[in-house]
Amino acid sequence: MNNPTCSFSLRRLLVSLTILLIGSCSQQLLFAEETPPSAAYLWRDIHGVALPFQDIPSILEALRTARVVSRERIARGVAGAEKLVLEYEGTRFHAAFRSVDVTERSPKMRGPQKPTLRYRDAAIFERAAFEISQMLGIGRIPPTVERDIDATTGTLQIWLEATITEFELIKQDKVHPPDDERWFQQRQVMYLLDNLIGNSDRNQGNLLIDRRWTLWFIDHTRAFRRSSRLLYPNQLSACDRKLWKALQDLDEGSVQERLGPFLETQEITRLLKRRAKLVRHLQQLIDRVGESNVLFDLRPPRTESVGWDGAPALRKDSSAIN
Repeated sequence: MNNPTCSFSLRRLLVSLTILLIGSCSQQLLFAEETPPSAAYLWRDIHGVALPFQDIPSILEALRTARVVSRERIARGVAGAEKLVLEYEGTRFHAAFRSVDVTERSPKMRGPQKPTLRYRDAAIFERAAFEISQMLGIGRIPPTVERDIDATTGTLQIWLEATITEFELIKQDKVHPPDDERWFQQRQVMYLLDNLIGNSDRNQGNLLIDRRWTLWFIDHTRAFRRSSRLLYPNQLSACDRKLWKALQDLDEGSVQERLGPFLETQEITRLLKRRAKLVRHLQQLIDRVGESNVLFDLRPPRTESVGWDGAPALRKDSSAIN
């Protein structure tokens, strides 16, 4: 004979589990919509173990509040960056701290004219670059926050473990991506971003490649030039379809709201002018050769691909190994 009390309890338990499952799936779907492709990267601690926090908001919170364990000067680059070990909730991970803030003006000439700005080299540009990358859904700049370290103001950016610079790959003759089309597409994303933010300092030392042959962009302290000129228009011959729409939708209000805390008025004004030129440049390409020859859907990494170190890019213990 069935026990009605047990049957009712079992039904109630099943209903509760169903509600929890639906809620969990809804949260995952919401996160997937709000998080750019950087979520595909597996962020790791100083020992190479996956961090217990992988979503962007949690990483940003860790960067803001983690305890500084140690710091050392990074040899490469000219922005005086340091590599820090941070500790957050018992986990230690690496981050890059930049504090450069240099403004150089041209020599004052005779007369009433004021000296013109030659360039500004500022750590805060790294934070602005991360923000615009998120706005456009690019997700190829590591999470970055503003932070004071030992009374020095700068930006703190989570470290990309298990990556190699393009410079090192070229030196070792290992630039052999398994998918040439995806490689081309990623570089087109890079050219659009650098044209938009006026980044004149892209080089093989600040272009990082993870084991899935995904490109990552760092070192933007010399971006956001006060010129509306596009630096590399001839390099830009195609565009990711979603990025094209995001670029078109980028308006002055949202840019001012998101980048206003990090950029000066002229830097935002020039960025918006470059954005208009990029839209015009890409639309002219579409009109001339056709949308299908300009716009593309960014290809995912091949699951069977081999990393630059010769090992499988994907391992059995994770679907997102770098």
